[in-house]
Amino acid sequence: MPQYVGFLRNDRTVVADLGPDEMQRTLERYLAWSEELEKAGTLLTGGGLSRGGRVLRAEGAELVSTDGPHTEAKEIVGGFLVIEAADLDQAEKIFGTHPHLRFGPIEVRKIGERGCED
Repeated sequence: MPQYVGFLRNDRTVVADLGPDEMQRTLERYLAWSEELEKAGTLLTGGGLSRGGRVLRAEGAELVSTDGPHTEAKEIVGGFLVIEAADLDQAEKIFGTHPHLRFGPIEVRKIGERGCED
Protein backbone atom coordinates (compact mmCIF):
# COMPACT_ATOMS: atom_id res chain seq x y z
CA MET A 1 0.00 0.00 0.00
CA PRO A 2 1.34 3.50 -0.80
CA GLN A 3 2.82 5.59 2.00
CA TYR A 4 2.14 9.26 2.61
CA VAL A 5 3.97 11.75 4.78
CA GLY A 6 2.23 14.59 6.54
CA PHE A 7 4.38 17.58 7.45
CA LEU A 8 2.87 19.37 10.44
CA ARG A 9 3.36 23.09 10.00
CA ASN A 10 2.56 25.66 12.62
CA ASP A 11 2.93 29.24 13.62
CA ARG A 12 4.87 29.11 16.89
CA THR A 13 2.94 32.08 18.29
CA VAL A 14 -0.32 30.09 18.28
CA VAL A 15 1.11 27.31 20.45
CA ALA A 16 2.98 29.76 22.70
CA ASP A 17 -0.34 31.22 23.86
CA LEU A 18 -1.58 27.89 25.27
CA GLY A 19 -1.63 27.42 29.02
CA PRO A 20 -0.31 24.28 30.70
CA ASP A 21 -3.75 22.62 30.94
CA GLU A 22 -4.55 23.26 27.27
CA MET A 23 -1.08 22.01 26.26
CA GLN A 24 -1.76 18.78 28.19
CA ARG A 25 -5.17 18.32 26.53
CA THR A 26 -3.61 18.98 23.13
CA LEU A 27 -0.91 16.39 23.76
CA GLU A 28 -3.56 13.88 24.82
CA ARG A 29 -5.52 14.51 21.58
CA TYR A 30 -2.37 13.99 19.49
CA LEU A 31 -1.56 10.75 21.33
CA ALA A 32 -5.14 9.44 21.03
CA TRP A 33 -5.12 10.12 17.26
CA SER A 34 -1.81 8.28 16.86
CA GLU A 35 -2.93 5.37 19.04
CA GLU A 36 -6.11 4.92 17.01
CA LEU A 37 -4.16 4.77 13.74
CA GLU A 38 -1.52 2.47 15.22
CA LYS A 39 -4.25 0.01 16.24
CA ALA A 40 -5.64 0.13 12.70
CA GLY A 41 -2.15 -0.52 11.29
CA THR A 42 -2.24 2.74 9.33
CA LEU A 43 0.32 4.86 11.21
CA LEU A 44 3.87 3.77 10.42
CA THR A 45 6.04 6.36 12.15
CA GLY A 46 6.25 10.01 13.08
CA GLY A 47 7.98 12.46 15.32
CA GLY A 48 8.79 16.00 16.18
CA LEU A 49 11.59 17.91 14.55
CA SER A 50 14.18 20.13 16.19
CA ARG A 51 13.88 23.84 15.50
CA GLY A 52 17.33 24.02 13.98
CA GLY A 53 19.65 21.95 11.88
CA ARG A 54 21.85 22.41 8.84
CA VAL A 55 21.24 22.95 5.17
CA LEU A 56 23.82 21.26 2.94
CA ARG A 57 24.72 22.34 -0.58
CA ALA A 58 27.28 21.15 -3.06
CA GLU A 59 29.17 24.02 -4.67
CA GLY A 60 31.35 22.35 -7.21
CA ALA A 61 33.40 19.77 -5.34
CA GLU A 62 32.96 21.60 -2.03
CA LEU A 63 30.32 20.89 0.62
CA VAL A 64 28.82 24.05 2.08
CA SER A 65 26.86 23.92 5.33
CA THR A 66 24.69 26.70 6.74
CA ASP A 67 22.49 26.88 9.79
CA GLY A 68 18.89 26.18 8.99
CA PRO A 69 16.11 25.78 8.44
CA HIS A 70 15.45 29.42 9.04
CA THR A 71 13.28 29.27 12.14
CA GLU A 72 12.66 33.01 12.10
CA ALA A 73 10.05 32.24 9.43
CA LYS A 74 6.51 32.58 10.73
CA GLU A 75 5.53 29.02 9.84
CA ILE A 76 7.83 26.05 10.49
CA VAL A 77 7.65 22.29 10.01
CA GLY A 78 7.48 20.98 13.55
CA GLY A 79 6.84 17.30 12.94
CA PHE A 80 5.97 14.56 10.51
CA LEU A 81 3.80 11.46 10.31
CA VAL A 82 3.97 8.57 7.85
CA ILE A 83 0.82 6.61 7.11
CA GLU A 84 -0.38 4.00 4.65
CA ALA A 85 -3.37 4.87 2.50
CA ALA A 86 -4.89 3.58 -0.73
CA ASP A 87 -4.48 6.95 -2.45
CA LEU A 88 -4.06 10.67 -1.85
CA ASP A 89 -7.79 11.12 -1.23
CA GLN A 90 -7.76 8.55 1.57
CA ALA A 91 -4.57 10.09 3.02
CA GLU A 92 -6.30 13.48 3.02
CA LYS A 93 -9.26 12.03 4.91
CA ILE A 94 -6.99 10.43 7.49
CA PHE A 95 -4.85 13.52 8.05
CA GLY A 96 -8.03 15.63 7.99
CA THR A 97 -8.94 14.18 11.40
CA HIS A 98 -5.65 15.17 13.07
CA PRO A 99 -6.01 17.64 15.97
CA HIS A 100 -2.99 19.58 14.69
CA LEU A 101 -5.19 21.31 12.12
CA ARG A 102 -6.33 23.60 14.92
CA PHE A 103 -2.82 25.08 14.98
CA GLY A 104 -1.68 24.94 11.38
CA PRO A 105 -1.77 23.13 8.07
CA ILE A 106 -0.62 19.62 7.27
CA GLU A 107 1.17 19.18 3.94
CA VAL A 108 0.42 15.68 2.60
CA ARG A 109 2.69 14.06 0.01
CA LYS A 110 3.10 10.57 -1.36
CA ILE A 111 6.43 8.93 -0.67
CA GLY A 112 7.85 8.00 -4.05
CA GLU A 113 8.30 4.29 -4.61
CA ARG A 114 10.82 4.95 -7.39
CA GLY A 115 12.36 8.19 -6.27
CA CYS A 116 10.70 11.54 -6.86
CA GLU A 117 7.47 10.99 -8.78
CA ASP A 118 4.14 12.69 -9.39
